[in-house]
Amino acid sequence: MVVRTLGVLLGVLALAACQPGGEQAPAAQPSAAPAPPVAPVAADGRDYAACADGNCEVQVSAGTRIALGGHGGADTLAVDAVEGRGIKYQRQGKRSGSGSLSTGCVARIWSTGGGSACSTTGEPPAIYPEDGILAMQVVGVDGGTAVLRLVAGKAGPPPTSLVIPMPSFTVPTP
Repeated sequence: MVVRTLGVLLGVLALAACQPGGEQAPAAQPSAAPAPPVAPVAADGRDYAACADGNCEVQVSAGTRIALGGHGGADTLAVDAVEGRGIKYQRQGKRSGSGSLSTGCVARIWSTGGGSACSTTGEPPAIYPEDGILAMQVVGVDGGTAVLRLVAGKAGPPPTSLVIPMPSFTVPTP
């Protein structure tokens, strides 16, 4: 009688462990907590002197000033704010101006102008050294700090294809 009761009990337990269709119920898996976002790390940290040659990767926040030594026609780059996915900045030099730059975009500045391009695939456009041009890219943002990458070729005038021709005027003599 005990053996028969034990057999019935084991049969009931086996049925309870199966799902409809005869499949074994999956074992409960412990849920993993989502990994916290990893803050980007700048290769040069907060060593802004590393940017004197126009090539660096530094951590910036509002109020950061970086001496650029004339690369891209800029003497100084000042970060006004780190917001959302990017920065707001001002440049002072032969051609002063201001702008904003987000992750996934590249800004290129030179003594007579500038431009930017953004990725549509999620991968930021590649930046490479070009004489007379300073390329800027926000690598990542974490709260009130961002990692900014600067890449420049030799300081000086930009390629002639980027120089805006100025019309010449002659004044007729009376």
